[in-house]
Order: sequence, then structure tokens, then C-alpha cells
Amino acid sequence: MLRTGTSYKLKFTRLRTLFAPLAAVGFLGATLAGAQAQTLTTWDDYTLPSQTTVIQTLNSKFEAAHPGVKINRTGRTFDDLSMTLKLTLSSGDGPVLTKANQGAQEMGAMVKQKLLLPVDEYIAKYGWDKKQSDSVLARDRWSDKGEFGVGPTYGISGLGEMVGLYYNSKVLKEAGIDAPPATFEDLVKDVDTLKAKGTPAFMMGTVKGHMALHMFAAVSQAMIGAGDRKALDDIIYGRGGSWNTPYNLAAAKQVQTWADGAFNDGYQGISDDDAAQLYAGGQGAFLLTGTWRLGDLQQNPDIHFMAVPPPSGVKNGLVVGGIDLAWTITALAKDKATQDLAGDYLNYMVSDEAAATWAAAGYLPAVALEHPDQVKVPPLLGETLKVWDAVTAANALGHYPDWASPTMLKTLSDNLARVLAKDMTPADFVSAVDKDYQDYMASLKKG
Repeated sequence: MLRTGTSYKLKFTRLRTLFAPLAAVGFLGATLAGAQAQTLTTWDDYTLPSQTTVIQTLNSKFEAAHPGVKINRTGRTFDDLSMTLKLTLSSGDGPVLTKANQGAQEMGAMVKQKLLLPVDEYIAKYGWDKKQSDSVLARDRWSDKGEFGVGPTYGISGLGEMVGLYYNSKVLKEAGIDAPPATFEDLVKDVDTLKAKGTPAFMMGTVKGHMALHMFAAVSQAMIGAGDRKALDDIIYGRGGSWNTPYNLAAAKQVQTWADGAFNDGYQGISDDDAAQLYAGGQGAFLLTGTWRLGDLQQNPDIHFMAVPPPSGVKNGLVVGGIDLAWTITALAKDKATQDLAGDYLNYMVSDEAAATWAAAGYLPAVALEHPDQVKVPPLLGETLKVWDAVTAANALGHYPDWASPTMLKTLSDNLARVLAKDMTPADFVSAVDKDYQDYMASLKKG
């Protein structure tokens, strides 16, 4: 993979607003005592080429530090993982360690089915609560009553995530746009300018993946100031509320408007991966997606990252994101020795060595670096860290909307496709999403 730009130093204070500094952990010098020959089966969602390189490197180092232990890894796409994980575990097969989506659809359902084991013992043992704040760990908590954000903790994440706006400065300048948009109104004007020039404003792919959903969520939450976030928090954490809001309606209208000429031709026939590859190659002005694309977009020095700018008058608009899918221990870890080995693996995934490896590859680690002066950070990640600092300092990290109910991902994705095709009005879309949520809330009360 081509790596560009100069080296940057990660300041120790970066990420500190949300995540506490790392306690010094000498991982390679502290292997699991008495570890016997054993195979750990792991599933993860690191399927992009640069992600695969990192996780394979980390697994090899874990094996080297644990003589006799073998990692049997399977990489699955987000959708593949979601479709197969619960079913496989329910049959008594599958991984001992797996990434899992934190929302009701996946983690909440698996906790209810007793397919995951709490990790609070390892939080205390390894001091993960000193590395990640309580508000972040809460995103991996589910109570026995099906309450999100409270109760035992079932996972830990190694990467931070934001859904933001990538922009190609060269493409913008060629269209007569000298600077990235400062407000949402500026973004709308820039898109109109690009359309008039015949330049694709956004690279988009909808045949596979959730790029349209990320666009809708990012636009909607950018309209919510950090000081007004309680209603969204209540919805995501199952405390009630309504999706029938001006923000969601306006976002659905905007995405539908952009689908009429602001996306690349043929976007309905390509995947989000295809769209990202085309964007990395210099096609399109903007790409609205997550920081999981950093490693594969950094090859183009014209590509930069920013938060979706909020409308004028909105202070510290929310940014979709927080943490990546959580590492979890499944109920297939039957004995204490296997559980402890799995806990040690999770601890390595949030170690300084793992964080430094991800950062050097251009990805956003979920913990501060113990030795930031020893890590060469690619320029695109350096820009992203500045955004992360500002967002976390303002308490402006939002949520993934699909966390809100077990069926929300399908409801959002299926109906957004209809919105883009103009087969559904934005108002009907918002009503369908709200019905999904209200039905789920009613089922909780019956339970």
C-alpha cells in the first residue's frame, strides 16, 4: 500500500477528553501463565486490505507471546457478520471471540439468548475503565431486562469511529471552490456548483453496504447541537421518544434531493467499497462515510477529512460514531482457562501496541498512545485526530441509528432505497422508521 505524506506526532492529550490515558502495560513480557496448546477461533469485520494487514499482524504477535496458542481467524463483512453470527452461535458452533454490533439487533439479542459472556471481570483486571470512559463502555452494556447502556459490559472496542465528510481539494478547486464548506448551507451550495459543472458531488454506492444510511444519519445528526442531544440519546438507549423530528425529515429530503444528479452515474449498481475505490482514484468531490476508510483513502494526498458542517446557528453539531464493533467473548468459551485466554486477547486488542499498529496504518485508535512520539501518523489521520479532539471535547459524538431496535437496520436501509428512488416520500420514510421504534418499545413493555 502506497503511503504518503510526512510524519506526525500524536500528542498524549489527544483522545484524552473521551478516553483516559493508558496504564503502562508490557504485553509481550506478560504472557498467560501456563498457557497450553489451544486454538482460539475469532471472527472480525476487518475485510478492507489495510485492515486485514493490521489484524493479521496483531494476531501473529499474540501467538508469539502465547506459545502453543493458535488464532483461527475469519474476516467477514459487516452484513455477513450480522446475518450469520447469532445463528451460528445458537447452533453451538462459531467463534470464541467475535466482533459484534452494539445495538439491539445483535449484541442486545445475543445477551438475551445468553450467547455472550460479560467482561466486567477483565475490565477490573486490566484497567480498561482507565483507558475508555464510562460513557463509552456504556455502549457495550445490556441489562437482563433488555435495557441498553446499563447492566453488565459485554465488549470492548479497539478503534474509534466517526462518520464524516471526505473532500478532494483538487476536484473542488477545479470546480472553482477554493475551500471546504464551513456550514451545511455552504455544502448545499457547493453540491449545486459541482452539479452545474458536471462533476459528481458525492461518490455513492448502494447495491451493497450502508453508505446511504450513513449519509442520512450524518446529515440528520449534524443538525442537532451537542447541548440538545438528550432526545437522541433517549431514543438510542431505549428510553423512548419519536423519530418524527424536523432533523430526520430534513435529512431525508436532502438525501432524496442529492440523489437527483449529485451522485455518480450508476451508483445503484455498485457497492460502497466500489464507490470508495473510485473516490480514492480521484473521482468525485465528496465521500460521506466513516473513518474505517482512512487506511485506504490516505494514498491520495488530495483527500481530506472533516465533520459534516452543521447548519448556521447550530453549535457543535453531532457527529455519528463513537467506537467500532465490540470485541466480545462468546458462550463457547466454556472453561475458565479459555475465558481468561480470551480476556487476554481482548486486552491485547486495546493495548498500546495494538493502538500504535492501527495508528501507523492510518486508523483511529480508541485509546491514547502510550508512546506517541514513536508512531508515524499519516497526514489524513492527523487531520482526523483534530476533528476527533474537537468533537469529543464538545460531547458531540452521536450514535448509529440502527442501534435503536433489532429491526432498525433493515427498516432504515430498505426504506432509504425507496427514498432515493423517489418511491417513498421523506415523510413516509420517517413515519416508517418511527413505527419500527414504537413497535419495539411496546414489545419491551409487554416483556
